[in-house]
Amino acid sequence: MDRTWGRRAAFAAAAALGVAGVTASAILAPGLPPEGGFGHAAAAVRTAPAHDQGAGPAPASASLASAPAPTMIATLSAQTSYSTAPGGAPVGKLPATNPFGTPTVLAVVGQPDAAGWAQVELPIRPNGSLGWISLAGVTLTQTAYRVVVNREADTVTVFNGATQVMQVPAAVGKPSTPTPAGNTYLWELIRPDNPNGAYGPYIFGLAMFSDAYSVFNGGDAQIGIHGQDEPWSVGHPVSHGCVRLDNSVITQLAGMLPLGTPVTIQ
Repeated sequence: MDRTWGRRAAFAAAAALGVAGVTASAILAPGLPPEGGFGHAAAAVRTAPAHDQGAGPAPASASLASAPAPTMIATLSAQTSYSTAPGGAPVGKLPATNPFGTPTVLAVVGQPDAAGWAQVELPIRPNGSLGWISLAGVTLTQTAYRVVVNREADTVTVFNGATQVMQVPAAVGKPSTPTPAGNTYLWELIRPDNPNGAYGPYIFGLAMFSDAYSVFNGGDAQIGIHGQDEPWSVGHPVSHGCVRLDNSVITQLAGMLPLGTPVTIQ
């Protein structure tokens, strides 16, 4: 969340990108444009199939000793109940689509069990909430990409398997409105009408919410990774909680990372 971005209120006239290369139509809802302008469906992101490690920039020299297992991504096709244990009584429901009208995407924790249940990260408060869903009617894909936000170093690092493919400066939350720490994932992608506005050309909405705000600009205080119109801010802890990147970098990431990509904020 940064400046005027509250998830529902500020981008009521935006649409997010669907998975598997499906682009949603723009949702035209009443309301004044936010500081960054109205938005439309983005058209660059895809969800990587199980055999695909994803295409990215030339690898940097740094790499991990061993590659972590790819993250599985669950895409819902209908409203889905979740429980606190495999096969347990439902304790909540997830809509088939996210607030922008495209399929709900969840990051799977570990591997599904033999009975067809998977533990997933939930895009709800409190941050870090987990639940179990049945995989009946759910599409599973996977990605080897990971994103690491280092709040102390003001950097974002992207890995593809064991290889570090990018490390760039980032603006994170200031001390009074810090970027929350923890594990989350890329939940939504939005393309503002004005690529030179406050959010730059793209916004990744995370399945994470501010600890400093319960409401921001009349909507949920959702954390995002996005571009900016203040280049001087990148590399410094100055935001309301969102992570700001150079506009060229967020554009590159919008074409590289599938929704469901895990994000670790340290």
